[in-house]
Amino acid sequence: MEWTEIELTGVQPLHFRGKQIGTAERRVTRDRDDGLTLHFESGTHTELRAAVDVSEQLSIPRIFVIEGASPDTFLLFGGERMYWVSSNGEVKSEFATFREWGDEEYWVTDIIQQQAAIVIVYELGVLMIDEALQVRWHQPKYFNDDLVAVAGNALKFRRDGEEEWFIRLEDGSVSPHGMARPLR
Repeated sequence: MEWTEIELTGVQPLHFRGKQIGTAERRVTRDRDDGLTLHFESGTHTELRAAVDVSEQLSIPRIFVIEGASPDTFLLFGGERMYWVSSNGEVKSEFATFREWGDEEYWVTDIIQQQAAIVIVYELGVLMIDEALQVRWHQPKYFNDDLVAVAGNALKFRRDGEEEWFIRLEDGSVSPHGMARPLR
């Protein structure tokens, strides 16, 4: 699996499998600034709402392009929604994260490469994507749950610098008290 961060300063090239397949550009509307416009070499034009990481902690908005085993589909992570997009511009699926519009000042993203998967740790959740680009598990967390280590087969978090809890990488199970809030 591979992932690439694209900083969205104007029109940026969009690469998949080492080739440019189009361009990506942040789209600002009257009420939001986290849209994404993709233009593909095939002529397809795709608009994705709530797709860009517009964290107030970043100097430049961004997206992450995640490639797995699929020869023609990639995953976009950035804003409140993740999108699976084919190399010709067809949106195959989308997925709501726990990110919330209005909390951009707290948005943070860390990507951890695992053997045949990628773990995305962000301010309100943790999720694992496998080589088939499937969400293996998705767990909520609090803003103040800090990732402190990858300890064996688990992610170790510390809440407010004191209480520790873990997420097992194998199945996303949480112990002892990591479940921050109910799933939506």
